[in-house]
Amino acid sequence: MVSKPRSLRSHQLAQLLGDWPSVSRKGPLYARLGLGIRSLILDARIPYGVRLPGERSLAAELHVSRRTVSSAYAMLREEGVLVSRHGGGSWTQLPQGRSRQGAAWGPAVWQGSGWLDLAVAAIAGDPRIAMALVKVHEALPHYLTHHGYTPHGLLALREAVAEHYTSRGLTTSVEQIAITSGAQQAISLVVEALSDPLDPVAIETPTYPGALDVLRRHRSRVIDVGLDDDSASLRIAMRQVLPRLVYLIADYHNPTGRLLGATQREELVRTAADCGSQLLVDESFAELGFDDSPVVAPLASFGGEGRVISVGSMSKSYWAGLRVGWVRADRTVISHLVEARATFDMASPVVDQLLAAELIRGGSDLLDSRRQMLRIQRDALVEAIHSHLPNWQFEVPCGGISLWVNLGEPISTLLTARAESYQIRLASGPRFGLSGTLENFLRIPFTLAPHDIVAAIERLSAVVTDVNRGWSITAPVGDTLV
Repeated sequence: MVSKPRSLRSHQLAQLLGDWPSVSRKGPLYARLGLGIRSLILDARIPYGVRLPGERSLAAELHVSRRTVSSAYAMLREEGVLVSRHGGGSWTQLPQGRSRQGAAWGPAVWQGSGWLDLAVAAIAGDPRIAMALVKVHEALPHYLTHHGYTPHGLLALREAVAEHYTSRGLTTSVEQIAITSGAQQAISLVVEALSDPLDPVAIETPTYPGALDVLRRHRSRVIDVGLDDDSASLRIAMRQVLPRLVYLIADYHNPTGRLLGATQREELVRTAADCGSQLLVDESFAELGFDDSPVVAPLASFGGEGRVISVGSMSKSYWAGLRVGWVRADRTVISHLVEARATFDMASPVVDQLLAAELIRGGSDLLDSRRQMLRIQRDALVEAIHSHLPNWQFEVPCGGISLWVNLGEPISTLLTARAESYQIRLASGPRFGLSGTLENFLRIPFTLAPHDIVAAIERLSAVVTDVNRGWSITAPVGDTLV
């Protein structure tokens, strides 16, 4: 059976582009359109191998001349991100020898390459993780007598996760835990098992791009609501729309670092119960509060009669190379998730699960040093921005791993494109929303060493200078690519 070619309709591309004319205050209209499409391709919001709309159709949808679209497509062909086939339309592609510089999940920039990676909000591993493997190797022979397929997850890890929730003030049994291959799979399983395509799902914007990708793939009807400090806008939207699911990050929000207070958590749970909604709470950053951050119990501890589904992960607090996550929910939901997982994979690797269990039970010293390191790096980033880019504004978070910076003007995509010439990898603001907005914002993680953070901000200052001097958005991409 021959698969149907993938294509993008004019209205779909227009929605992804959002307010594309404001991506830059300078340059001809066709170049700004080309930059908007180029950004969508390079940060993976448009996959490669997709046919773009015809010139006449897109021109009508965007209310521009056909020549504007034709010139934009020609610019993209010259850059190597678009290829046109006679009689077959124009198809997206990646330029030969490069990866998606703006994609938050793209290939990492390796040490010694000269690049500074500010797109990936994740910390490097720690030698103590390797040391924990010694105990794993001692325990492994016991598990080799079993076939290794454990759809719910290894009992040892489920017990460790349940004990950890209980220690945080949320009594949890092993039956309420299912192990997954990271938080991303956990989110996918929940969406797959508990909602149908076109069901309304509410989110706050900005938000975690991976969750947006899951909802797009599932064809959910996403209701995006502007993020505020107390989630009041989200509660209002829930009462208006009655969504099936609500995805949110209550602990050190990605990308803003917001920590939701106890009163607001209680109100969200009450609203979910009134609306018949289920809260899908991403707790991937819950362990990364600094010394001055308040202690807030898990959102599920505020009641809701099983309406809260908690997702956790080892990736942010320990190491992203350890692909272990989990879901905490009532037993009925866990059963649905395990059934849904059969369509993804059979089980998580045994060795990874044993290592995760060992770290959760004995890794308090490792977590303490992680928090101390991140706080130092946060302070280095704050000082560097104040010194080199004093007009940028942001709230200093009490945890997490990133700053959400207001640039003061809609130049996020432009900065991301120009930064490549300075060997800086960025994830532009629109990557954290649905409709091409957030051009005034940039997420900057404080996951690099302090000296690299300072170097990155110095380079970014030069990037901003270029943009303010009228850098041409039709300028070629730098030759050094990864």
